[in-house]
Amino acid sequence: MACYIIRLSVGRGSVEVHEGPLMRMIECFWEFLFLARRSTFLLLVFSLLALGFSVSVAQSQATANWSGVWDTKWTGGGAQVEFEQNGTKVTGRYSLYNGRIEGKADGQKLIGRWFEGDRQGEFLFVQSQDGSSFMGRFDYATAEWWTGVRVDASQYQSIQIDQSSPMTTMRTFLQAMNESGADNISRGAGGGMALVSKAAGLVDVSEADRGGLNIGNYVHELFSVIDKLTFRLWNIPHGQISGDEVTAKLGQFDTDVTFDITFRRKGDKWFIVGPPLAALQAKNTELANARGEPVDAVTEPAKLRTPRDTFKMLLSGFSGNSDLPADTTLNMRDFSAAVRDDDARLLGRYLKKVIDRIGYVYWQEIPDDPKSKTPFVFFQHPAGNIVIGPVETDDGVIWQFTPQTLHHIRALYAAVEDTPVAPEFAAFASDDPYFKARSLARSINPDLLKRAGPIDRWQWLLLGVFGVLGILCGFLVNAVTSAVSGSWSSRSAPFMRVLEWSTRAIVFGLFLLLAERMLGLPDVVAAPVKALAWTAILIGAVPILWHLIGVIADSYRGRWVLPGYHETLIALLTGVARVAIIVVAFLLLAKVFSIPYQHVLAGLGIGGLAVALAAQPTLQNFLSGLTLYADRPVSVGDFCKFDDMLGTVEHIGMRSTRVRSLDRTVISVPNSDFANMKIENYARRDRIRFTTTLQLRYETTADQLRYVLAELRQLLIAHPGVVEDPCRVRFVNFGEYSLDVEIFTYISTSDHSEFLAIREDIFLRIIKVMDDAGVQFAFPSSVEYRGNDIPIDEEKREEAEKRVAAWRSEEKLPFPDFTIADKAKMSDTLSYPPEGSIQAHAPEPEMNGNGKRPNQSRWSLFRSKPAS
Repeated sequence: MACYIIRLSVGRGSVEVHEGPLMRMIECFWEFLFLARRSTFLLLVFSLLALGFSVSVAQSQATANWSGVWDTKWTGGGAQVEFEQNGTKVTGRYSLYNGRIEGKADGQKLIGRWFEGDRQGEFLFVQSQDGSSFMGRFDYATAEWWTGVRVDASQYQSIQIDQSSPMTTMRTFLQAMNESGADNISRGAGGGMALVSKAAGLVDVSEADRGGLNIGNYVHELFSVIDKLTFRLWNIPHGQISGDEVTAKLGQFDTDVTFDITFRRKGDKWFIVGPPLAALQAKNTELANARGEPVDAVTEPAKLRTPRDTFKMLLSGFSGNSDLPADTTLNMRDFSAAVRDDDARLLGRYLKKVIDRIGYVYWQEIPDDPKSKTPFVFFQHPAGNIVIGPVETDDGVIWQFTPQTLHHIRALYAAVEDTPVAPEFAAFASDDPYFKARSLARSINPDLLKRAGPIDRWQWLLLGVFGVLGILCGFLVNAVTSAVSGSWSSRSAPFMRVLEWSTRAIVFGLFLLLAERMLGLPDVVAAPVKALAWTAILIGAVPILWHLIGVIADSYRGRWVLPGYHETLIALLTGVARVAIIVVAFLLLAKVFSIPYQHVLAGLGIGGLAVALAAQPTLQNFLSGLTLYADRPVSVGDFCKFDDMLGTVEHIGMRSTRVRSLDRTVISVPNSDFANMKIENYARRDRIRFTTTLQLRYETTADQLRYVLAELRQLLIAHPGVVEDPCRVRFVNFGEYSLDVEIFTYISTSDHSEFLAIREDIFLRIIKVMDDAGVQFAFPSSVEYRGNDIPIDEEKREEAEKRVAAWRSEEKLPFPDFTIADKAKMSDTLSYPPEGSIQAHAPEPEMNGNGKRPNQSRWSLFRSKPAS
């Protein structure tokens, strides 16, 4: 029992847990939690720790499952091991060396001994948590490793050992090695080393002839030589054979090099006699030199350099019942580009179905000479042949199944369909939906398989059914859409009509695509069906996407308070997206109809100069639109002056900018011209200049003028609508008929209407100042004074002069300016709007924390609408 010691303290409480059963530990743990009851955080943490500890203990106490087949490897070798487990007792066997294993499972561990004849030793295996592999050691003194992975043994068990003759022995050997992936192409799901060990059981070789190699590596050397040869298994001795040894001469395709392989009978079983390792290595070098290749050349079947490579790539694509052959093995040059990919998948499956009925394909029966130019005929039948031929490409010569083979493969399958699948493939044979539909049609009425033009009758029938279903489902989707949309559809009746027809077209096209994929239509029918389907889908999708882009743009406009420059971006992106939809739709249609648009686009490089010159105005306007967004001289909604025109910008599009003039007309200006104009943007000003010149009569005395200047300065400083700096009121000139006083400052607003209101208020206050000072305005006219003329108010004049004299005596004359302290006291002391105004006591709208009115949110592309 492991010792557990826990010493924890919380406040004044502590708990100590010593060695004891698991239940005692849990009781002590909960006692500790009782002491820590006031600490919620500690309760949570230690509860999780207790749960994790309990789970880990439970996992450690569970016994791993070792039953099954394992592909194992050790230093320099490996074998397929089949374990059987009964409780904790585990036994295993591996055919290599007639080995067996006896052990006992303890949790994830397996501890025991291995036996190989008179040799034996100890081992320790530890299984991974997911139960898919193990890591172990044997012979602890030398620390040898032994690993394994759980495999699907179906492929391994499907290769039945048959040693009744030299031919069947060689056949079993080749099946095991070919399936193991010894040539870099795996055809099944069996373990590689396991299949090699099965092949090794067919080889009779002494330890001395192995030259120090383990049996697995020696078998690879033997297979490397045999794999470079081309021969028919039928030519290897079989039947009645006299004597216990027989030799077969195997040759290399298209060379004079041969290899003599000897078979030896032991009892009633035949074995391959393994030559000395030195002889194998010398023969391997001789075979490689005959091909002009280095001995250690890397095998790359994907390059399709030989007919054998082509077969390897085709059949390896179907490993694991994936039904995804390597399309590169099929010469599809005579098929329409629009349906080439779909046809390749179907024709590859047809080819595999026929090969499954011909029998197991031994690589060694197929030529492997890359220099050969003669097509290889794999199978002949009155309905069509299976032929692999050389094809010239930019990368050299490759080998592919010929177009004639692909054109006849449907008829060939129909002719051999009733032939049973070869025994080697019986356990893995499966039908995809197309072949199931074909079998169903045949079971209903064999006449449905008769040709009616380019396709069978059942294909015509189902093609019509799919078309009718597409139309009916389109109307059904329309009905559901109308029911869900409800009142919204009545408000958008024109768009709903477009949506209905678009939906019908899309659903109809999808059903046609489904029919084209499932029915396995030949090129002559599949190409127009696929073209019609994609045309319907695109015709239906373009109006929907066009409208959807507008809806998205309008939703942002209506959902957020948009800055004008964002409106510019939205307009540009909307136009670009809609143009992109049209372009993509045309390109897709070009691909569907096999129009070589790539060459047209490439041709633009040759005629690029002409195209650039022709499209220069449009391109220039588009780029100018982008410049207007990036530089932002104006935004949508800005009131501006461009050249000699005034107006409000309403839209900045891909080609032109629209401006609403003061006469309420719309002026469209090309973006390129608009961007080059001198634009005065009134909406961007932060304040508005206020300037005026007061012309006073020459009868105004100096002190009266001083009083007026001081009061006007105080007025501007005290007014809350006037900025503090600059704020000038100066006597500037002796005019022809007046004393000129200039007022210059800024009104703290960017709204022109508000500016007019503030300026009006200042003018009215100026009139009062002038009246209080007894000063009158001068007029550019000849004046003849009469008795009934309004005289200067002497009382007010004297009052103004007295106040200036008081300032002078108190040394508070505000010239040339007020002190900073006086300005601070006077700042914003006037009431605006003035007392008596209808707005003076009107309640202001409430503001949120950001200084914005309620329900007003600054627009952003990355923020959602605030919750109401």
